[in-house]
Amino acid sequence: MLVLSTVALYAITSILFRSFSARRVALGQQFAASGQQALSRGDAEGAVRDLRISLSYAPEKTSSELLLAEALAQAHHPDQATAYFLGLLDEQPADGFLNLQLARLSRQRKDTQPAIRYYRAAAVGNWSGDSMMERFHAQLELADYLTELGDLRSARAELLVAAADAPEDAAAAARIGQRFERANDLQDALKFYEKALKLDPKDTDALNGARRVMDEIGEASPTEGTPQ
Repeated sequence: MLVLSTVALYAITSILFRSFSARRVALGQQFAASGQQALSRGDAEGAVRDLRISLSYAPEKTSSELLLAEALAQAHHPDQATAYFLGLLDEQPADGFLNLQLARLSRQRKDTQPAIRYYRAAAVGNWSGDSMMERFHAQLELADYLTELGDLRSARAELLVAAADAPEDAAAAARIGQRFERANDLQDALKFYEKALKLDPKDTDALNGARRVMDEIGEASPTEGTPQ
């Protein structure tokens, strides 16, 4: 009789435990979805609240940790966001997205050398989706940052690296031209504006950029569709 009672008690306990565990999983998923929706509509503080609750039910959920890190950054809690991103980076040190977020947070704190290091890691990192385009954008963002710092020589060097791996389309060439122009490298700016116009003679950014640069260096401006 005692054995039967023990078995019955164990069975009831197991059922209750499974039910409780399933409830925790369901609540974790519910609050994670709610947090993601809040983040999508721009309610960063609401997302932080819901994602913290989600992680209290499922503390090892990496996707929720990543969403919480993004929400904290958008809600202007840079130190907490950095802590979460660094924790995730320990597990995926070559992740391009994580490195880019840490670069931006370091840039906000005016922490120059870590920002540059994270940008460079993002530009060679692993990305989901179109990795070539994501790396290209990270490289351009680094060049923008170096130009902002007044380090035009380094900005030009990064742009040359970006250009070597850039997609072969007019928009990419025009963006590179714009960055060279901002870095006061007018000859390279003109070269990439002209490349963009060869790929798409109607690209207005490239056409206007080429005219602007040619006026500055004293050359005749191109007409639409017929770059000089």
